[in-house]
Amino acid sequence: MQNINVFVVDDHQIFLDGIVSLLDDEPNIRITGTAHNGKQALERLKNVSADVVLMDINMPEMDGIEATKKLKISHPDIKVLMLTMHSEPRFIKECLEIGAKGYVMKNISKDDLLKAIETVYQDKSYLDQDSQEKLINSISGGSEEEDDRNYDELAAQITQRELEILQLIALGLTSQDIANKLFISKNTVETHRKNMLAKLNVNNTAALLKIAYKKGLV
Repeated sequence: MQNINVFVVDDHQIFLDGIVSLLDDEPNIRITGTAHNGKQALERLKNVSADVVLMDINMPEMDGIEATKKLKISHPDIKVLMLTMHSEPRFIKECLEIGAKGYVMKNISKDDLLKAIETVYQDKSYLDQDSQEKLINSISGGSEEEDDRNYDELAAQITQRELEILQLIALGLTSQDIANKLFISKNTVETHRKNMLAKLNVNNTAALLKIAYKKGLV
């Protein structure tokens, strides 16, 4: 894999130094700069190259959410990976909606962080296990009514295209977002969604996602 230029944004110097030190020895990673807040990051990114920005959320002057919004306008090709302590579903959803390609917790392992960086660099979405669970649980509402039912045979009927759409739904993308990403119509996305509901014999997307998560489909 070619070198990935990484820019790190965090207001805690100790954590910033730790991430730089962690990634500095990786042959395919090149740290091109750091910043202590969103405002500083946007200014510095005018003069340095970056493929992936590791972005904290809570920072002074300009937080990571506002910085990501502005960055996606000024540098739409840069991939943003949120690296934060916030595991609340509302943060995960908002960050994905404004254009972040990934969302991971600060307690992530080095191997998983490298995987996340490489994944978003390839323009694919990435959520760590904790963020996935938080997002799915927030959507499902914790219902257990289907727990005693066997969905293995039904889940096997999901096609590759349906699985692709299901994974994007799990990331919080809307039908229109999915349509744009896959270069298909919104109606086609909705048809696939309805087909999956019928195959798994459930009435709503929340139940569909909960089954998919339990069966390892997402």
